[in-house]
Amino acid sequence: MQEHPHLHKRGRQKGWLPAILLSGAVHGVLFLGLFTVFQWQTRAEFVYAELWAPEDVSGGNDPTGVAERTEPPAPTPEPIPEETPPEEPQPEETPPEETPPEEAARLEETLARLEEERKAEAERLAEEARRAEEAKRLEEARLAEEARKAEEARAQEEARLAEEARKAEEAARAEEERLARERAEAERIAREAEAERIEMERRRLEAEEARLREERLAQERLAEEKRKADEARLAEEARKAEEARLAEEAKKAEEARKAEEARKAEEARKAEEARKAEEARKKAEAAERRRIAREIRNQELARLSAKVDPNSNRSGTTRGDPRNVRQSLTGAAAAQWQSRVIACIRPHISIEVKPNTKRGQFVAQYRVKLLPTGEQIGSPILERASGWSAYDQAVDRAIRRCNPFPKPDGRHEMPREVELSFDPVDDRQK
Repeated sequence: MQEHPHLHKRGRQKGWLPAILLSGAVHGVLFLGLFTVFQWQTRAEFVYAELWAPEDVSGGNDPTGVAERTEPPAPTPEPIPEETPPEEPQPEETPPEETPPEEAARLEETLARLEEERKAEAERLAEEARRAEEAKRLEEARLAEEARKAEEARAQEEARLAEEARKAEEAARAEEERLARERAEAERIAREAEAERIEMERRRLEAEEARLREERLAQERLAEEKRKADEARLAEEARKAEEARLAEEAKKAEEARKAEEARKAEEARKAEEARKAEEARKKAEAAERRRIAREIRNQELARLSAKVDPNSNRSGTTRGDPRNVRQSLTGAAAAQWQSRVIACIRPHISIEVKPNTKRGQFVAQYRVKLLPTGEQIGSPILERASGWSAYDQAVDRAIRRCNPFPKPDGRHEMPREVELSFDPVDDRQK
């Protein structure tokens, strides 16, 4: 993998920037140290002039005390030329005292020692500057080497990642090819299995069709043979029967003629009797209908005019011939009678009721007109359809089969009409 020149240049720039910053910092420290040393040396001579005072030599020959008192002030970036040191007392104002020889020797020794220390400090600072320069150079070389190694490592890592990506892509492509081959093989096997199954099913169906065809042909042959035998037998029997019939017809022809004459005469008589009976029945039905209408009207008038004692337990009204007073069905007696009527009708309701049918979902209500004997007058009248026509028809047939209706007890007369309601849920529970 080749490196791009601009990328390499950028990496070198990133590696040199810290080195340049470090070099600038080291040079700044060296400059500040040198400036501080020179400023301290300049002011040391000024402090040395103050040693002549008694309070300034209280430390004796202790160089430590002198060093402490001659500690340089904090360095400033640039000296201010306008500032002047505070004025010291002039020798002219105060005449100097004569310095003893021992004290002068100590001062000279101190000055010599301070000069040596200054030189040692300058050498030390020069050595530190040299070492800092060497360290900077080494640091720059180290940073450059690290940058080179980092660039090489990056290039190697990129090459490794590229190789891994290539291998992964090759592996994925190989896996896809393997899966495609497996899918193709599986599809081929499935197609072959499906084709084999279809072929076996076709052969089975052909064999089944051949077997059924053979059975059908055998049955047809047997049926044809039986038909021919039956035809021959029936033909012989028909011939013999025809001969016997012709002989019997010839014998019965006369008898039939005579019987026909007698039948016609009897039919004429019965027809006349039936006509007279029909006329009588129609007259009776008309009279009965007029009587029922009259009784219904009288019953309605009696119901409207009757007054029931609220303190009495009796219910119903008296009606009919005064010589034979009977009560109409009301209250509990009517409920009991209707229960008997429904018990007579319900066993005749023949229909399959679904298990999920709810009470009140299908309710059929019929009105039936009755004779005093309990026989039905005409057909049951459907007052309210249930919405299930099959159930309505089943109830209608059941009502017709319960004829006559059960009679009430001896104290009550047969109602002229009654309304009955039927629910298929009750029929399911019978």
